[in-house]
Amino acid sequence: MLYQSAAQRGLIGNGVLASLDAGEYQRLFHLLRVVDLCAQQTLYTPGDRLQHVYFPVGCVVTGVAVMDDGATVETAMIGPEGVVGVSAMTDGYRVRYWTRVLLPGEALRVEAEALREFCEESQPCQTMLLRYYSTLISQVSRRAVCNSRHRLSERLCTWLLMVHDRAGTDDFPVTQEAVARHLGVRRAGVNECVGWLEDLKIIDHVRGHIRILRREALEAEACVCYPAFKAEARWFDGMAAEKNGGQDEYQRASASRGGNEHRSSRP
Repeated sequence: MLYQSAAQRGLIGNGVLASLDAGEYQRLFHLLRVVDLCAQQTLYTPGDRLQHVYFPVGCVVTGVAVMDDGATVETAMIGPEGVVGVSAMTDGYRVRYWTRVLLPGEALRVEAEALREFCEESQPCQTMLLRYYSTLISQVSRRAVCNSRHRLSERLCTWLLMVHDRAGTDDFPVTQEAVARHLGVRRAGVNECVGWLEDLKIIDHVRGHIRILRREALEAEACVCYPAFKAEARWFDGMAAEKNGGQDEYQRASASRGGNEHRSSRP
């Protein structure tokens, strides 16, 4: 009974699973196992064959590219809106990125082979997973552009907002070292930007924790990519409407934030 209660809460808490109709929902339920994921836990390393797929409920997971020299940069962020290991839909797929837990919490795990077999018999589930896969690819592509074109202060604000969208709380445990690793920059740069945001009373930072105090102000300082990232995190609310709305919001943001680069106070 305890397992059933936890799993039922989880199904409601994950956007992909909650988007399935009741019949598909119940059929897939029996394949799922509740797991608690720890902060910094590695789920996959590059070259791994996907054995399990995770549906986050109370956790946030990231994909991180590792360069030959050991440098890292985050390529994707997945929370309760999505699926970790969705590429397992392609049989024989090998992991490209280091995948680890950013924020701890509960997830629902299913064996990759069992999920593939289920999707062969369930067109609705297959369609839903492929739709999310498309959304994830869009995020990865946009992150690549964002990482190369926008200043660190803007990227940090966007990253904090993306975490906030998925964490369900204003306060989350994350160190400056971890932020630097995910953004692919030096810790000193992150420290300067965090101090700038603290001076503006937008966030509060205590060792190992960041608390968002004024979200609207944080959005105003984020790069123009954020509206699209925000829309993608709510893809299940109506994919077509969300996509169009995100593009419109992105264009409006591009026009309204054109003067940001002239702010002398920005790091």
